[in-house]
Amino acid sequence: MNYINQYISELLYVIPAVLIVLTIHEFGHAYVAYKMGDTTAKEEGRLSLNPLRHIDPIGLLSLVIFRFGWGKPVPVDFTALRNLRKGMIFVSLAGPLANLITAFLLAPLFNWMNAKPIVLAGFKYFADLARYIIVLSIYLAIFNLIPIPPLDGSKIIFALTKNPLRFLYDDALNYYGIIFLVIIISIPFFRFNYFFSKAVSPIINLIGKIHF
Repeated sequence: MNYINQYISELLYVIPAVLIVLTIHEFGHAYVAYKMGDTTAKEEGRLSLNPLRHIDPIGLLSLVIFRFGWGKPVPVDFTALRNLRKGMIFVSLAGPLANLITAFLLAPLFNWMNAKPIVLAGFKYFADLARYIIVLSIYLAIFNLIPIPPLDGSKIIFALTKNPLRFLYDDALNYYGIIFLVIIISIPFFRFNYFFSKAVSPIINLIGKIHF
């Protein structure tokens, strides 16, 4: 029962943090795509900081449970970008980079609040929320840079190949990529979440001196 109560209490921080982190991630993709010549996201209402426009229910659930996930992918017409290869790289990096910038900007505020007992007494919820946003931002950024379709890292790799748009018409790439991700995440033998957390923890500690 204590575990359940703790988990429910944690959701009061996780859910808003997830909404913020995913929204910033997807907005980053949409904004850079627009700046590089593709108006698709803007025309479909995705060039927005409204969380409801970016949330994917399954991705939200995954991020709540496993501490990594995804939003509803921003539609990008890569053929409309002024420079295909550079555009693919910049648009793909935009989401993770937006998350890392968020973490860097929030870290000083969190550290300041955490060092002031008087501030914590009145604003503990916001300090804890900032901590969750920082941690989840870093998790989401690093996870999405894994070069496995359909994650952002794979599009960066595609941009450097002879046929950068292959992922657009080869559905098998995304299909097998998703299956592979599900396998390594769900099978306890791989202990994916444990090793991923160990890999990301030094970055979290470096940015915000946060123990999570």
